[in-house]
Amino acid sequence: MAVAVLQCLSDPVPQDLPPATGLLVAGGQWAAAAAGAGAGAGGSAGALILAMRPAGVEAQPVLLCAALIEAEAASRTELWLSRSFLRQLGLAAGRRVRVWPVRRPPLLGWALLGGGGGGAAAATTTAAGAGRLPRLGVGSGLLVRRGETLPGSAFRVLEARPTLQGLLSAGTRLAVTELRDGEQSRARRASPPPPPPLVSGWAHAGERLVKVKRGPGPALGRGEGESLWVTRGCLHSLGLFHGEWVSLTGQEGDSPGDGASHLAVVRVLDQEWGFPLRDPEDRPRRATGEDDDTFPREIGLASPALAFNLSCDPLEGSLLKIQRYGEAAGAQEAKGSRSLLSVPPFAKELHIEIVSSPTYSTRGVYDQILYRHFQTPRLVQEEDILCIPTVGHPDFLEENSEEFFRWPDLYFKVKKVLPVEEKEQSVGYLADTQNTSLFLVGSTNSAIPSLPSQHPHGFWSSLLPAGLGTIVKQLCDILGPHLHSRGTLLNGAGSILLSGPSGVGKTIAIRAACSCLNLHLFKVDCVGLCGDTSASTEAKLCAAFSQAELYNPCILLMKDIEMLGRDRDGLGEDSRVILALRRLLLDRETKTSSYPVLVIGTTTRLGDVPTDLQTAFLHEVKIETPSEEQRKAILSMLMDNVLLGQEVSLTKLARQTAGFVLGDFCALLSQSSHAAYTRIQNTSFLGGLSDDEEHDFCAAGFPLLAEDFSVALDKLHEAHSQAIGAPKIPSVSWQDIGGLQDVKKEILDTIQLPLEHPELLSLGLRRSGLLLYGPPGTGKTLLAKAVATECTMTFLSVKGPELINMYVGQSEENVREVFARARAASPCIIFFDELDSLAPSRGRSGDSGGVMDRVVSQLLAELDGLHSSRDVFVIGATNRPDLLDSALLRPGRFDKLVYVGINEDRDSQLQVLTAITRKFKLDPSVSLIGVLDKCPTHLTGADLYALCSDAMMSAIKRKVEWIEEGLDTENSELMLTMEDFVEAATGLQPSVSEPELLRYKLIQQHFTT
Repeated sequence: MAVAVLQCLSDPVPQDLPPATGLLVAGGQWAAAAAGAGAGAGGSAGALILAMRPAGVEAQPVLLCAALIEAEAASRTELWLSRSFLRQLGLAAGRRVRVWPVRRPPLLGWALLGGGGGGAAAATTTAAGAGRLPRLGVGSGLLVRRGETLPGSAFRVLEARPTLQGLLSAGTRLAVTELRDGEQSRARRASPPPPPPLVSGWAHAGERLVKVKRGPGPALGRGEGESLWVTRGCLHSLGLFHGEWVSLTGQEGDSPGDGASHLAVVRVLDQEWGFPLRDPEDRPRRATGEDDDTFPREIGLASPALAFNLSCDPLEGSLLKIQRYGEAAGAQEAKGSRSLLSVPPFAKELHIEIVSSPTYSTRGVYDQILYRHFQTPRLVQEEDILCIPTVGHPDFLEENSEEFFRWPDLYFKVKKVLPVEEKEQSVGYLADTQNTSLFLVGSTNSAIPSLPSQHPHGFWSSLLPAGLGTIVKQLCDILGPHLHSRGTLLNGAGSILLSGPSGVGKTIAIRAACSCLNLHLFKVDCVGLCGDTSASTEAKLCAAFSQAELYNPCILLMKDIEMLGRDRDGLGEDSRVILALRRLLLDRETKTSSYPVLVIGTTTRLGDVPTDLQTAFLHEVKIETPSEEQRKAILSMLMDNVLLGQEVSLTKLARQTAGFVLGDFCALLSQSSHAAYTRIQNTSFLGGLSDDEEHDFCAAGFPLLAEDFSVALDKLHEAHSQAIGAPKIPSVSWQDIGGLQDVKKEILDTIQLPLEHPELLSLGLRRSGLLLYGPPGTGKTLLAKAVATECTMTFLSVKGPELINMYVGQSEENVREVFARARAASPCIIFFDELDSLAPSRGRSGDSGGVMDRVVSQLLAELDGLHSSRDVFVIGATNRPDLLDSALLRPGRFDKLVYVGINEDRDSQLQVLTAITRKFKLDPSVSLIGVLDKCPTHLTGADLYALCSDAMMSAIKRKVEWIEEGLDTENSELMLTMEDFVEAATGLQPSVSEPELLRYKLIQQHFTT
């Protein structure tokens, strides 16, 4: 892998060279690679296929064909590409890229091409010419990429397998489709317009306004604390040059710097990497705020360090005055020109203090880290915070080996700056190893421009992660006043109790809130605070708070707060620990000159937190399970840099992941990637992959397909179903249920209609409760499972007696837990079987404690709360509706009663018998109507199931006898004959007698009149 500098081709490729996309001007070390590529692919010597991506960016490489020009005296490797190709990829001349040869480019198995007009004629013409595709001089194939137009034709590559890019050969299967007008217009808009000039046409003078926003740290450079990044158009409108020093000043009445000036250097923001090509509507826009009409069009992105030193709002940004460095404030445009731009003077001495932080030791020796950082001239200004990365420095490992988890940033505060010459007074100075003497004068406490994560992925480094933005803003609104009202109105420590399911993103939200408030984060696991005695736990607790004060201003994160306040057996409460924590949270005295300790406790089980401990926190915030819109936003943000097949629908995926949290989505990505690897290995590389083949295959890029996500979802759903009480989607369809057409219609009108057309029920008039009653064995449970399957809903089956518990209050807690799990997995169906045992009429139960009465009251309260959860439905089944409490049957609860009776006519019985035997192998002589003629008249679905079971057992016995006699083998299929059914029908007795059937009909008349 080598670094090359891009150059723009103004002329076409010379005729004496192989027709290629570009030219690679390099030394002799590339000759062997070109020879190997030509020999391996059957192409010409001197041509090779390259993989290219921007330097310093972890992105999907693009494959291109290049002709090699050896230049022994070349001081650097250059890659010459056409202007249109550079523009398509979002690159410009002079950009540094990483290139490496691909010796075994993958062959495409099939490709989907799209063209405009022509219909079947166009498809026939293209298919006929598939074997006469033009060559690029490398092998017998044509190098194509998804989203680009096929060379030598008007067709566009819409999709390719197994990789996004590869060689299109005579063995590639082609499918051609006609592009609609909208798709053709999107194809025409795929290439961006030509960029404006790099520098302004005329350098203006005077003050202008620019809105400065905090940009993503990993993308803008962690050590670039003086750079203000703008687009080319913004640079042109500001009338500035690339790399020019400017002075930024807050407007009067605004908070940034209270009118103080700060220096920065203006740089051009590189365009986004344009491969693989996506539709402009689907491509995420940069967070430049260009859609904001409140502020001028000039937008600038500052690194976290510069935004912090400018006192910019981390979320909204700030409107600042920008002026060329060296010009007097308020100066008008000067006439004439000058050849040199002003540069800040160098500093003679720089005095800094290390900022206390929980991520590193303030007593460490970081001379080598500072020396390497200041080898490049850096801007320093008094009271600024310097952010110095530590990635790869062995000195940091030696000083922080015990507590090292990741590479953090070192923070230093500039105490004093002395210029080389006293007459050279400036707002800021440049410091480097040649002109400046550095003095570390001690440690201090200060706010810092922290980042949620150093991970380059947008989700983990975002200040407002998808699905958690509201929680982050809520945390900032609660804790913000405690930072700005010291010693005035707010006393004690600001404290929040944050609850939510495991893996929902509590720590991610807290990290983002710390970055928004510029605070340190000090994490403490409450499991480690628990000691052998109450005194040791109290001592560890006080020590944690004392250590947090060393890092002010900071947030003390106490994970699993429910572990505190319990005795060692977990049954009782530890009053001493609870009182100690209440004193630390509510009555702790803090110095007026320092920030208080802000405390956030997290828990996954809010009910396990002792009441006295829960009331010690001033605020409570709960993170709910993401809704469908939030799940789609999370998937979209997590898969921003993931290659997906065109058939993958995030909307459908969000609908299939009901009840998933952030941790589950990360597991989904991991499992789907593993499924894709297994699929490719089993289809394309049956003999295994070598290291070179795997490297070349990954460079071509293989997308995740819908089938990969299906495999991953099946594994995750299976893992969830193995947990106790976890809801799952059953596998019962309408084909498994015979007859009961009227009952099916009633159920679908109640459940399926609100799900498919929620806009028609916007007034809130809806039914969420359904009660199935009738004789036993008529298919009530099977109906509920079929509804859950057909509507793609999770199914939570609850037997009435299993919720009853011997401990006081535990039965009601079990009822609440059932509805909580259903709301977390919405859309969901709760099926209460044997409802009469769970909710009998109140006042008639024989238990002395009134347990059943309290359970019924709790069930009524939960049913009334379903109106706020529109995607949770309740289906009850009972054989004795007359025993139910009458309050359950009022409108708004189980207000729709559906009678599920037995099948009295032969047509309904035939439908049931056909549904049961549809997976059996029947002898041609079997007549199901003849079987029913030999059965009693009144049969339930369970009776017919018993008939088929007995017939199956009779066939099994006959087959066993034939195998023992040598007349049959075990490999032959089991076949049911008419004699098996006749024998089973002889001993069949109806499970519902005539008097019982008459009683059920009277009950039906009672509830229908």
